[in-house]
Formats: sequence, C-alpha cells, structure tokens
Amino acid sequence: MNRTSVSSPANIALIKYWGMRDAQNTLPNNASLSMTLSRCVSICTLAPLPGGSADEFLWKNRHGELVPADPTLRAGIEHHLPALREHFDHWQPLRIATTNTFPTGAGIASSAAGFSALAAAFAGQCGQSLSYPALSDLARLSGSGSAARSVLGGFVQWPGNAQQLSGPALQIAPAQHWPLHDLIAVVDARHKTVSSRQGHLLANSSEFYPTRLKLLPERLEQARRAILERDFTRLADAVEREAIELHLIAMTSQPPIFYWKPATLAILERVRQLRSEGMDVCATIDAGPNVHVLCTAQHGPKVFSALRKLPDIQHWIFDQIGDGPKRLEQHLF
Repeated sequence: MNRTSVSSPANIALIKYWGMRDAQNTLPNNASLSMTLSRCVSICTLAPLPGGSADEFLWKNRHGELVPADPTLRAGIEHHLPALREHFDHWQPLRIATTNTFPTGAGIASSAAGFSALAAAFAGQCGQSLSYPALSDLARLSGSGSAARSVLGGFVQWPGNAQQLSGPALQIAPAQHWPLHDLIAVVDARHKTVSSRQGHLLANSSEFYPTRLKLLPERLEQARRAILERDFTRLADAVEREAIELHLIAMTSQPPIFYWKPATLAILERVRQLRSEGMDVCATIDAGPNVHVLCTAQHGPKVFSALRKLPDIQHWIFDQIGDGPKRLEQHLF
C-alpha cells in the first residue's frame, strides 16, 4: 500500500487574519503574521483505494480507534479535495485518515493544522516534497486561510507580500531565530458555537472594521521588526493590542460573537501583571476562549508557576515555536 503520512502544526497568529475580500478563494483583507507551533499537530495519512469508487474518510479518536469521520470533518475534506486533484491531475479514490494531538474546533487552529497536513500529504502522494512552492496556496484553498501559514516553520507572514493579498505565505525568520514558548491555557475544549469562517464573513458588519484595516500595516511592521530584533517589549505591545482588537470586531459584528469566558479575562489580567513585574510574557487569543501565553524560555517556568493556580482552566498545553510539517514513517492505518 502506497501510504503517505504528514504531521503539520497549528500556528498562533500574532497579527490576525480576520475578514475576507474573496470568500470563495479564501483571500484575506489584510496580511497576517504567526508563529508555527511544534506539539499541537494534525496527522494525516492517505493512500489510494485500488478499485474503489469513492473516497473513505476516517478519524483516529482518543482511544486509538479508526472511526468514520464526522459530517463536519468529512465536508471539510470533500471541499478541499477537488482543488488538490485538479492541481495535481490525480483523480484516484483515496483512503484518508486524520487525527489531532490537541482539542479540535476550540480556537487553537485545528483547521490550519488539519488542512495543511492534508495538502502536504496529497502533494507527497503525487511525488512532491514539503518544500513544494504551491503548498501554501493549496492549503489556503481548503477554506482555512490560516492553513497557508502552517506549511512553513518559524515566524510566517501570509501573504508574504502585504501588497499582494493573493500570494503565498513567507517565512520571515526560522524557529531557531527566537525560540519562544507558548503555554496554552485551555479554558473550554468544546467546539465553539461560531466557527472562524462564520466570524470572517461577519467582520465587515462591525462599524470598527474599517478603522482596524487602517491601523494594521503599522502594527504588522512593528511585530515584524520586533521579531527580527528579538524585542519582546515591542512584540508584546503589538500582540496584545491585536488580540483585543480582533475580539472587539467579533463582539461588535452583527450579530455579535462572544468567544471569551471569565477565565479568559482572568488570564489576560494576570499576564499583564507579570509583565509589569519584569517578565517577558504576553498573551493572545484566536477565535475562541483559550489563551496562548507567549514567553521566553528563560521566564517560562516562572510564568507557569504564577498562572497554574488560576481557576477554571481545564488543562495546559506546553508548546513552543517549531519547524513546520514533517513526513512520517508511522501511519494511521
């Protein structure tokens, strides 16, 4: 059996992508900037189904069992496959299995990880490497714009040229440039009730959205420069303003979207206190209630010690910047 397996990571957006100018092709209204993770990954295995007439979609659950994919996952893969097949001219039915090492649909970029893994595994099945130039664009065509960033490691901007919003992602610095840590506080692991895609489609309904778009170029440049110069203070300022602003847009959309939980605010407040005490730490949140606490390796243990006793945190995920997708020799089937 000619199996191809890939693990691909989630990423945490430092400058957010929120709102689309072309929903059909998943083209953003602004450039975004993210940090690729290393431990929150999706794994995808695919193989041809000789003689098969239809694709088979499987999910490996937390008990290690392969079960039929749920309707939401199945629909997402079925939406993505035609673009991959057309690009590679590869039409044979496939068996596709996937799994995640972290909560799914809870605002920790599981779609970005999952669809970048699918795109990379499909490319591998067609004889292409993980450095295939079109991989970012192919991942984007899943409908998850953030997947365009997960095909690369380190710090990634999408689109790489902020003036060309239909272009691919670009790595602006490798993981070893600045080995930041990400302590993820999971306050609610359930599927969020409003998907990121729904949120993107509502962004324009916020009266504050045009102002956001005017402010973003300067903030993007601030974050880029902070990363290149390893200036945590400047990075923290941009990252936290950006996180709050994204949720301001969500909360003022019509209808409004409220992702935060009480524990979300408690973590944000404590992180700001720790930074005022001299620690290199800041926090950001994607479209969900769970908080990414970013810090330097030096301050990581002290930061966790100060946060671990906060109430209503279900569990912690200890992650850090990573190198991007990897080909695997072990397969899901």
